[in-house]
Amino acid sequence: GRYELGAAAPVDAGRVLGTGLVFAVGTAAVPLLFGADALTSTWIDTEVPFVGHVEFVTSTFFDVGVYLVVVGLTLDVLRSLGAEVDRQEESDRTVEQGADGMETEQGVSV
Repeated sequence: GRYELGAAAPVDAGRVLGTGLVFAVGTAAVPLLFGADALTSTWIDTEVPFVGHVEFVTSTFFDVGVYLVVVGLTLDVLRSLGAEVDRQEESDRTVEQGADGMETEQGVSV
């Protein structure tokens, strides 16, 4: 159910999805601020202390954004499915116990 998923993946799906959208849209839009076309990619060559020479492509941020959107959507779908399982279990318990504590079937007293 959703509680087991919450214990296994204690992150908010909406935040993951939103962060991914910000990364993807931001990476697509930032080149426009510099007069380039949308989704223009740039190589970054730099020296990092204790690491050395690092080459990096800005399109990696777009890829990370898409990855986070997919993970966020997957978590949201799994959480929704888990909530439905929890509702079904609760409904089954209610039907078994009945409103007055007597055994019932399909919500009708026997």
